[in-house]
Amino acid sequence: MGINTRTMRNYLVPKKVEVFVWGATQKRLPTRTELDKRGIDLHSIRCPICDDGLESVDHTLLFCKFAFDLWEQVYSWWGFRNVTNLSLNEILRGNGSVPMSSLGKMVWQAVEWIGAYHNWKNRNNKVFRGSSWNIPFALNEIQIRSFEWISHRLKKKCKLDWLSWINAIVYLRIV
Repeated sequence: MGINTRTMRNYLVPKKVEVFVWGATQKRLPTRTELDKRGIDLHSIRCPICDDGLESVDHTLLFCKFAFDLWEQVYSWWGFRNVTNLSLNEILRGNGSVPMSSLGKMVWQAVEWIGAYHNWKNRNNKVFRGSSWNIPFALNEIQIRSFEWISHRLKKKCKLDWLSWINAIVYLRIV
């Protein structure tokens, strides 16, 4: 039971997140550039969130200003820096250079995957429902969902409590 980067498995997240991550790594998410490649006529292939670039998987999940700001918050929550040097592939494949135990890496990768999943959900809420992009709310959603999903799946290995999780003290216990 561990991280399998070939099949994109991490037992700490639900299957829907694993499927999403696989789709993202294969560039199979229905972004505007991918839909355009398949011959679907769209009025624009620019990012519907920031309008600063073409809506590709990489742009939507990492380089869009709003997505990037959310990543900065997630990384800051765990006390990590250098978000600017990351690629989406590094985030989703867990190729980071932070020294951690295998369990720590698995937990951190799960947080990253849940972050990407919620980035996509925020994009869809903005595009299809006209919702505003609210970074503090999105960060809170990532913190809550990651705690629920990871603590439930880790209960036999270690007990996580909300206060430690929200303050990222859990990182110190699982390195």
